[in-house]
Amino acid sequence: MSVTAGVSDAVIAIRDKLRGKIGQTKVKRYWPGKAPEWADETEEDADIRTARAAALEKAFPTHDDAILVRKDDRRLRRLAELRAENKEEVRADHRRIRQAEIVSTIEEENRRQEGLDLEEEDEDALEERRRRIREKLLQREQEEAAALPPVEEEEEIEEEEEEESEYETDSEEEQMGIAMVKPVFIPKSQRDTIAERERLEEEERRLEEMVKRRLDERKAETKLIVVEEIRKDEQIQKNLEAEADIADVDTDDELNEAEEYEAWKVREIARIKREREDREARLGRLHGLRGKGRTGRRG
Repeated sequence: MSVTAGVSDAVIAIRDKLRGKIGQTKVKRYWPGKAPEWADETEEDADIRTARAAALEKAFPTHDDAILVRKDDRRLRRLAELRAENKEEVRADHRRIRQAEIVSTIEEENRRQEGLDLEEEDEDALEERRRRIREKLLQREQEEAAALPPVEEEEEIEEEEEEESEYETDSEEEQMGIAMVKPVFIPKSQRDTIAERERLEEEERRLEEMVKRRLDERKAETKLIVVEEIRKDEQIQKNLEAEADIADVDTDDELNEAEEYEAWKVREIARIKREREDREARLGRLHGLRGKGRTGRRG
């Protein structure tokens, strides 16, 4: 029996089973305790599948044993050899695919692990940076708090400023500017004191300007006095020369030159003394004004 005959018998059996079923549509009624007709058809389909499998197994046996193949049938032998080779190739392909999948899976796992490591490193770096920023902010707040003097110290500083002289250095002003880093709340009772202090400072500035203006005026007056003295000396010298010339011409009324010189010297000494006293009096009045300004400022 050949392979073709076995396949034909299986096909004929299947066709006979299926004949007459196409195109028939019938409403089935189910009875209690009785199996439906489709159950019988299922059994028939199972028989058909079994017969088909048996025919295929008979035509293409899955066993690799050469006992079932006749030695004189070269076609079946070549077919069996091809099937065996195909199986080996399929197995080799399957092994290669499986190995590639395993390698790909391992690479993906490694990449994922590397990504997790990088994320952990980034998180650690970010956390370290935040920690450093927090430390810097805390250190800055501590430095600012240390730079701010307490309230009592501020009051003492204000009293010392009121007692200081009018000549303050730039370094002291810079130190005060550095100390006042943050704005400080001032109660209403202290605001009046600050306003009074500002008023006194304004008066002190005006007094300083007045003193400076008086000094400038005094310098100008001193310059004028010196110029006037020089002019007077020159005039006296001219007068003496003129008198000497007149004395030389008028021989009838000769004067005692020694007496005239002594009288002139007395007059000049008295004049210089008066001017010195006037200058000292002016300086005394100027110092008095400055002393009053300081006393008023302290009060």
